Amino acid sequence: MSMVVILVGLGYCTLLVAVGLAVWGGLRDAPRVSRGTEAAAWAAGGLLVFGALLAWGSRLPALEGMANSFSIVTVEGPVSSMVLMAALAIPLEPQGRRGAHWSRSLLYVPAVVLSGVALVLMTGSSEGGLVTNWITPIRFLLAVCAGLGARTLGQALQVIAAGSRQVERPGAFPYGFLTLVLGSVALVNLWQRGTVWSGVDPVMPGGVVGAWLAWSAGWLASSWHLRLRALVMAIAALLLMVTAANGA
Repeated sequence: MSMVVILVGLGYCTLLVAVGLAVWGGLRDAPRVSRGTEAAAWAAGGLLVFGALLAWGSRLPALEGMANSFSIVTVEGPVSSMVLMAALAIPLEPQGRRGAHWSRSLLYVPAVVLSGVALVLMTGSSEGGLVTNWITPIRFLLAVCAGLGARTLGQALQVIAAGSRQVERPGAFPYGFLTLVLGSVALVNLWQRGTVWSGVDPVMPGGVVGAWLAWSAGWLASSWHLRLRALVMAIAALLLMVTAANGA
């Protein structure tokens, strides 16, 4: 069994523990349980980050030796992006008493779903998760953006469920990073090829630009209702995650 499968499996199980502790601590109004939730989140984040490094390292020269020693050279395609997104989707900020609410568990839902799907693709017989020649700089940057967007999705779900104003405007950093990546790719293509999207898979213009526009609307429309703005950001994050999983 590949080391990546073991790490992702352990990370997935640890995330389930974090979700369970968050729900339990929230329903019983036990803020001290949030410390256990945060510890489980940190453990899951470490496992998934290491798994993501090994998965992407199978095609990166700096990590190729370590990747080969763990026999993970076949871990490619959407699996690589999903593991990286799951690792970045886990919120690791201390919450204090804010953790004593059941909606805290929603922050971990995107990471649970991503790691679970990646685990199924790696252990199943589906060839869609093992595509050759997948590793490219654009796909890596898009996976990073989508992982940060998945963290925003968890915050948006918490806002929708609890109406918490503590995360009233989630997603500032991933929105800025996505804008930087999108603009850089467009400028490089325009400089080298004379067109904005030359040489880029058609899924990127539609998916990424659509996500960016929806994110811009939710971020700039300060007059919108709190939950409506969070819903728009959640849709943008989902679109970005699907685009990153399909490739660019």
